[in-house]
Amino acid sequence: MSKYQNNEVTPVAHQSRTAELVLGIIGGIFGIIAGLLAMTIGGIGSALETSGSAGVSNLGVGCIIVSVLAIILSVMINRNHVLMGWLIILCGILNFVFVSFFGILSGLLIVIAGGLALRK
Repeated sequence: MSKYQNNEVTPVAHQSRTAELVLGIIGGIFGIIAGLLAMTIGGIGSALETSGSAGVSNLGVGCIIVSVLAIILSVMINRNHVLMGWLIILCGILNFVFVSFFGILSGLLIVIAGGLALRK
């Protein structure tokens, strides 16, 4: 006897990606806050005429851009979860690289969201 009787095909259930979405958004928000904090410290350093303060401000801007990208990718996670998962992990690593200490929480949350997206 056939597994499918009367040519019936059962629809494939899509897995809910709510955890990845929530972690990606929360990590992105913390990343934006970390970027703003880095820009503030860079601005204070620039006002005090210290060397390298412009670099800190530029890395803060980079962190904000990567965090917004992580939020956008988290929202689009249902389209292609494997590709989006790898891109989200890359955003989390870049977030940590750009603002190091300030990006620990946001980078970790974003990397966890990407890791969850890679599972089936």
